[in-house]
Amino acid sequence: MNCFRAALHVSVASLAAACFSQTAGKPPEKIVFVRPDPIITTSTLMMMETPRYVGRGTNSVENPERKYNSVSYAKMNLLAFMNPDGTGITDLHVNGFDPSVSPDGTKIAFCSLRMEQYSQIYVMNADGTGEKRLTNITTGDACGPAWSHDGKKVAFYAFALTHPSRNPAIWLMDPDGTNLKRLTEHAVSPTWSPDDRQIAFASNRVGKFQIYAMNSDGSNVRRLTNDKGEDSSPAWAPDGAAIAFVSDREGEHPALFLMGADGSAQRRLVFSKRQDFCFPAWSLDGSTIAFSALNRVATQFIRFGEERPRCEMWTGEYQLFTVDSEGKLHQLTNTKYMAMKPTYGRLVTAH
Repeated sequence: MNCFRAALHVSVASLAAACFSQTAGKPPEKIVFVRPDPIITTSTLMMMETPRYVGRGTNSVENPERKYNSVSYAKMNLLAFMNPDGTGITDLHVNGFDPSVSPDGTKIAFCSLRMEQYSQIYVMNADGTGEKRLTNITTGDACGPAWSHDGKKVAFYAFALTHPSRNPAIWLMDPDGTNLKRLTEHAVSPTWSPDDRQIAFASNRVGKFQIYAMNSDGSNVRRLTNDKGEDSSPAWAPDGAAIAFVSDREGEHPALFLMGADGSAQRRLVFSKRQDFCFPAWSLDGSTIAFSALNRVATQFIRFGEERPRCEMWTGEYQLFTVDSEGKLHQLTNTKYMAMKPTYGRLVTAH
């Protein structure tokens, strides 16, 4: 049951209790997330581009005398997991970004920047052992892996051009990295429908990032959002009825929104006047959405021509929150232990 389904139209408080009941006999659900390593750099003359940073940004028109650049050093991002209430934080001792747990809970796919020029997709055991590189993209960064629900495919996106990074395409591959297939261009952040027949994604093919969907073979691309703001980070609900996403259509700071899987009944779910809400992820039973809350540090710089949503470029101090079916927020981490990019899964290890 997806407890946010009725929230598209009516309150779902009466459904909350039922959503927390279907876990007996299964491995415990965890939140896998990223521990970012933020670096603040300053320049009194001109901003020098640092090409190997995730979240990099330059060319701001603000404050030309003294510029600040808040970035996250891609090689230092660490993967970790916690209980859904924020307790039991455990480091996996692996550098990476964009984790995705396999349906059987035995593997975690992620992207990582190692000695290569660009980030690549890797897979490892759920306990952080047995890392294996899956991709060898030579044109730009590859990131955003997403397992299909049957475990037979992994979707991801990769950039075809760099300096700035642009023309990202969504690809499919088998879990061992074979049988690569390009599905669509100018697209990031793939998320599967529960029946694996569709993939939603964000694209700026018409000038500003909006949410689209397509069949899982790349056919029948259709636009789901059409507004003045930037829409990104779609996350398909476990029952297939809804898609959570991020939008700044109502103000400076991106907020979490909800819509039907066909783009209908779009409404704001939760927002902040001071923080950017990014990267929503559904719990496995659909009762909760985890997300990143960003406190921007200093002036943010968006590099002209960079084909990434702003949530992927802005950086600063990150925290993790959840919102339940009654609209209540629960804080999981704080800025002393920063965390971002959550995803849920039942981790199965050999121990």
